[in-house]
Amino acid sequence: MAKSDEELVSQAQAGDQGAFNELVARHQDRVFALSFRIMTNFEDAADIQQETFVRAWTKLKTFKRRAEFSTWLHRITVNLCLSKKRRISVPVEPLDEEHLSASESGVVSCMEKTETRAVVQAAIAELPAQYRVLIVLREIEGRSGEEIAQIVGRSPDSVRTGLYRARQILKKRIRPYLEEVES
Repeated sequence: MAKSDEELVSQAQAGDQGAFNELVARHQDRVFALSFRIMTNFEDAADIQQETFVRAWTKLKTFKRRAEFSTWLHRITVNLCLSKKRRISVPVEPLDEEHLSASESGVVSCMEKTETRAVVQAAIAELPAQYRVLIVLREIEGRSGEEIAQIVGRSPDSVRTGLYRARQILKKRIRPYLEEVES
């Protein structure tokens, strides 16, 4: 039977590198996905992923278990992304699209969905980093307001306000595309 994160954290805090390696294997994909959605760049996301686990290993003894290990990792990831965003200017790149695989009759529909997805992803990528983080955690990862508050170190009310503002910005940026599609 697989050990829980809590058990692995206890073992890793006692110096068990194997337990920490198991935590890395368990969480590396989600850490990469989060960093990629925030950074919108593969190389930066890979750097953040690696740096997240280095930081987690060096700070593991200070992990007080007030939140789940995955929440703590996501907080490290978000902080590293925001820090890197402050240091560099990241060009807006839409996220990689899935290859189209549709029958001839469904190609137009599939292309419209792909174009809509690309417009939404580009609009998210253009958001200021503080709002992009909130949208990614809520709308893409499905995190609750409480979890997001823990991850970003803000109050739940501040998270709700930030999400509202982010959604308003997205609506303004996406509205012209939607109006064009409808006409």
